[in-house]
Parts: sequence; structure tokens; C-alpha cells
Amino acid sequence: MRGRYEAALAEVEEMKRRLREHAQRVAAREKELEQLRLDVAGRQGRRRTAMPPPAPAGPDRSDEVARAIADAEKREREAVQELALAKAERERLEEREQAIRKVERELAGLRMHLQEERARLTGSAPSEPPEPARDPEPEGEPPPPTPLPQPQTDPDLEPAATSQLKKQR
Repeated sequence: MRGRYEAALAEVEEMKRRLREHAQRVAAREKELEQLRLDVAGRQGRRRTAMPPPAPAGPDRSDEVARAIADAEKREREAVQELALAKAERERLEEREQAIRKVERELAGLRMHLQEERARLTGSAPSEPPEPARDPEPEGEPPPPTPLPQPQTDPDLEPAATSQLKKQR
């Protein structure tokens, strides 16, 4: 069971690393697309508010301008589509992060179960748990806290101070 726990922990850490890297790439692409959208919108705004252009020099010039406008509009549509894809990807990343948090909570429960089982088998109180391996660069939200083990209460055992008082009477 311990081997499975350690393998799951390693897998979770690897998933976290991949998610961080992917989220950084998605965020960078989102910024790039947003800048592109603003650039295109700015060009269109200047084009709409500017004075009417002078008469074209010839039919080839108007074809060239029409192609340039069509290309710009095509790039804008593609940028809008990519932005929508980036937003959908971010949502998927958030869902995966939630799934990872759920697995971490399950692992914490398994860790507690292992500690309780070890304490039960050795017949002693649970000792300090070994310090888990830490991520060298902790980023984002820390994992949820591990619940503390509850001390075992045995009604047959009485504290030493109480038994001393009874002996003195």
C-alpha cells in the first residue's frame, strides 16, 4: 500500500508540473491573441474614423487593398477563434486542477489510514510522520492540510498523577 501511495504522490507531482507548464503556455498565447485582437481593432477604428481615402490609383490598387482587408479580417477571425480555444483550455486546466486536489485529499486520507494501521500493528501511539518530499519550486495554491491524528483514549488507563494521589490517601 505504501508503494502505491508513493507512486500516486509522484504521479500527482508530475501532473502538477505539466499543468503549470501548460497553463503558462496557454496564458502566454492568450496574451498574444488579446494583443493581436487589440491591434486589429485599433486598425479598424482608425480606418473607420479617418477621412475617406483618396481615389485609388487604378483597379490593381483597389484589388490589393481589398485583399489586404480580407486578410486582416481573416486573421482577426482566427485570433478570436484561438482566444475562445484558449479560454476553453483554461477551463479544462481548472477542472484538472480540481481533480488533482481531490486526489491529494484522497492521498491524505490514505496516509492517515496507513499511520493508524501502523500504530495499531505496533501497538503504540503514532510517531511523527516522515516529512514528505517537497516540490523545489512551490507555486500556486498549497495542498489542503493533513488532518492531525486523534490521541487514543483508553478508559482503563489512568494518569500517573491520579494514581499517586490515591496511594497517598
